[in-house]
Amino acid sequence: MSLRRCGVLVCGVVLVLVAVGGGLANPPAEEKRPFARADAQILSEIRDHSEAMANLEYLSDSIGARLTGSPQLKQANDWTRDMFTKYGAVNAHLEGWTMEHSWTRGHASARIVSPTEHPLTIAAAGWSPSTPGAVTGPVVYFDVKEKKDFARFRGKLKGAIVIYQEAASLSPPKQDDPNALVSRPMQQPPARIGETPVEDPYATFLKAAKERTEFWKQEGVAAVLRDSNKPHGLLNMTDVSLGRYDIGPIPTAFITGEGYRTIFRMLQRHLPVQVEMEMTNSVGDKPMTVYNTVAEIRGSEKPEEVVIIGAHLDSWDLGTGSTDNGTGSMAVLEAARALAKLNLKPKRTIRFVLFSGEEQGLYGSQEYVKGHAKDLENISAVLVHDTGTGRVLTLGLHDNYQDRELVDQVLAPLGELKLLEPRMARSFGTDHLSFDEVGVPGFFCIQDRAEYNLTHHSQSDTFDKVWKDDLNQGAEVLATWAYNTAELPAMLPRRPLPYNPAKDASKKEEAPKADPISEMDTKILEQVKADAPALKADLTYLSEHIGPRLTGSAKLDDASHWTAEQFKSVGLSNVHLEDWTIANNWTRGPATGHLVAPTEQTLTLATAGWSPGTKGPVRGRVVGVTVEKREDLEQYKGKLKGAIVLFGPPRKMEPPEFPLANPWGKGTIPLAHPVNEKSVDPAAYRQARLAAMKMFAEEKVSAVLIASEKEFGLLNMSVLSRDYQPALVPAAYAVRENYELLWHLQEQGPAEAEVNIEGTLGGKPVQVYNTVAEIRGTEKPDEFVIIGAHLDSWDLGTGATDNGTGSMAVLAAARALQKVGVKPKRTIRFVLFTGEEQGLNGSRAYVKAHKDELPKISGVLVHDSGTGKVLTIGLMHNYGVRETMDHALYPLGKAKEIGLAEPSLRSEGGSDHVPFDEAGVPGFWCVQDIADYDKMHHSQADTLEHVRWDDLTEGAQVLAVFAYNVAQLPDLLPRKPLKEKKADQ
Repeated sequence: MSLRRCGVLVCGVVLVLVAVGGGLANPPAEEKRPFARADAQILSEIRDHSEAMANLEYLSDSIGARLTGSPQLKQANDWTRDMFTKYGAVNAHLEGWTMEHSWTRGHASARIVSPTEHPLTIAAAGWSPSTPGAVTGPVVYFDVKEKKDFARFRGKLKGAIVIYQEAASLSPPKQDDPNALVSRPMQQPPARIGETPVEDPYATFLKAAKERTEFWKQEGVAAVLRDSNKPHGLLNMTDVSLGRYDIGPIPTAFITGEGYRTIFRMLQRHLPVQVEMEMTNSVGDKPMTVYNTVAEIRGSEKPEEVVIIGAHLDSWDLGTGSTDNGTGSMAVLEAARALAKLNLKPKRTIRFVLFSGEEQGLYGSQEYVKGHAKDLENISAVLVHDTGTGRVLTLGLHDNYQDRELVDQVLAPLGELKLLEPRMARSFGTDHLSFDEVGVPGFFCIQDRAEYNLTHHSQSDTFDKVWKDDLNQGAEVLATWAYNTAELPAMLPRRPLPYNPAKDASKKEEAPKADPISEMDTKILEQVKADAPALKADLTYLSEHIGPRLTGSAKLDDASHWTAEQFKSVGLSNVHLEDWTIANNWTRGPATGHLVAPTEQTLTLATAGWSPGTKGPVRGRVVGVTVEKREDLEQYKGKLKGAIVLFGPPRKMEPPEFPLANPWGKGTIPLAHPVNEKSVDPAAYRQARLAAMKMFAEEKVSAVLIASEKEFGLLNMSVLSRDYQPALVPAAYAVRENYELLWHLQEQGPAEAEVNIEGTLGGKPVQVYNTVAEIRGTEKPDEFVIIGAHLDSWDLGTGATDNGTGSMAVLAAARALQKVGVKPKRTIRFVLFTGEEQGLNGSRAYVKAHKDELPKISGVLVHDSGTGKVLTIGLMHNYGVRETMDHALYPLGKAKEIGLAEPSLRSEGGSDHVPFDEAGVPGFWCVQDIADYDKMHHSQADTLEHVRWDDLTEGAQVLAVFAYNVAQLPDLLPRKPLKEKKADQ
């Protein structure tokens, strides 16, 4: 992986350049200007003056649980209406709708009476009928997976108390994966026209529940016990209506996890279990009116157009509904308070809606949609907050691909909130869905779990479980999103409806047809896995028998010819080496150093790439130079002759975060980065570094030392020049510990050091090669899909992980595709680039040489971040390609051993996809797990023993399936609009 970012000259100061390199970065001032000032005001108002916690405490403790149809919910409706008015929102009112039956919880008790006595803690499920007094019956485990298995229980359930869920272990508790929400496998993409629509999982669940319950009713089941599946005596809650607010057909109760598992264990040991239970619940005998609370801030220019933020005000009644969904409701109220107080006058109307009836099936939001049917075309978008007390991580866009680019613009100024990349994820369990189903862009907040599995629908859902700072952050997200969306030049675009075409009920349902692409994907995955020993043997030979492969070296020449022979040996066609020329090769010599004064210490150094030598030991005073802009150099003129210059102060580094958990706008290459890094103008920084090197030469400094960004004696490596020209001044990297000592000593007083830097430049052009091979396309052979990696490496280690892993993954993908006999529509081309480490030079040479062919390249995928698992694919802000890539990559999401996360739209520099992207070709990269890449990258630790073989095999699987599936697409991948290059780029 090259340290070059966005074409910036790397003068060894990775510490700053990492901040420049990838992701969205901090948007330039012109991009932030429309929203930034107002957003700063909103964030400050909520941070410094929030009333959300006080309001939530009142809602939780003074009003309490808010079951739909209860007096407490009506009290909450009235109170929130009045609070919206108090805060300055206008048109605060209640919108009524009708529910068929209210329900009131009564008493519930149960105990095991045989084979011994055990007390049980239960709670009636919502809208469950009462039992006819105390009932006693045998417990039967209804272990049915398919409807056809019902027959096994026919005639065996009369008077029984049924359980039907397999008991999963609750002890020890599963450790929370902090990255689970962002790294989970991608969902099945939405159906395209003519395909079977993606099923609503709740509809599927409800259908199965109805069939099961009807069977139980026919068989005379006395009652049903459901597993709460929570630890420590916590109960769970939902309703058992088979229709809207209908009374359930069978008395049903939730039982604690501990009680359920006691019964389950007894039945597993074939002990006959008898349970006695009793429930008394009451049901309203006539329909009643319930309400949604609505208020707004009127738009100043387009008041008829509306942006909605919402949450549900109703709750279950075991606790006080604080986290489900008092938090969301009070975040909406707080957003209204802040926006009204600031008097920001958005262009469009911002509407605040607190829905009711959510817990029984999103009924309040469905009624809102029905009541506002004539106004739906004027609703720009809806954002709902409804997953507890945890901070908002990002937004779920529910397959609204057409809105992604605008949502990114809306979120761009909100770096302070550290939001992650928006996701296309869909959710069927909250009120945005009611809007999404009628074509209005409906989004939801993806939140940190924050013990939500414990508080959700349980008696633990109380005010003391609320996290104050996260609640306020949620209000900040809602308020800024609403304001920024209201300020957009146009409403958010809609996707066409019906998006998932409904099945034709008049046609006989046919069995799904076999998908030949999916079948081939399975074969490819299996073949790559079967060939894992060959992959290991290849990388072992490349790393340890050929070794480090510096561009222009004999070792790289050996590797280029060896890989060509490997491609030939597996039967690929058109295998050849494409030559290009570098101005000089370079051979590393030893670099040594000593701190001479004020104390003595040996320095550990490594000559920087393409650096000339010092022509023997040189001794000089140590001078630290800080350069961020050209003007900074003036203070050093006339003061550096003979000095040993320390190029930039040491910065405190912090390890990389899990790439997908990096805030949106940050890079994903897993390298250490400076603490509290600030954004850098790449052009200004590059010019300052070039000017500095020129001045060092003019001042006749003896040598330049650069700090390694690594610790514990590890070095790193890069170049100090461009285009394989000699650096202007002898330079070397110093281990971080030595560098920090030198910097501190020169700050305190005079310090002297002696260094000897050796490096030899060839002095004449050298021919190097890219290795190329193909599987020829059957229908469109003049169109191409490329998978690639760079074969060259630095020379402190053996180049095993950077980038022997990527190169050999490409070879493994080629081997597997050839072995399974794929006949792709388009030609699949495999390219091993060279010269990547000095500035993506091999891939730039490839792009230049194949200029006429570029319009026929569908896409390029590069593997180049070490040995870690491929988490997903980075799409370089190619918004137009996102939905297509979801379909092409989904087999890698559903494959259990891979579980690819949904693609990222981040941009990232530093690898060979970039020259293609710059030329308008869809160029992508593999987003990979950290796997100690920050330690091995460009260091002497880049050796074979650090390779994670299973993850490398997975990387080869990703490359192979990507190549085949993209080659099979009906059309070439869409291009993104080309940006004009600035003069200094």
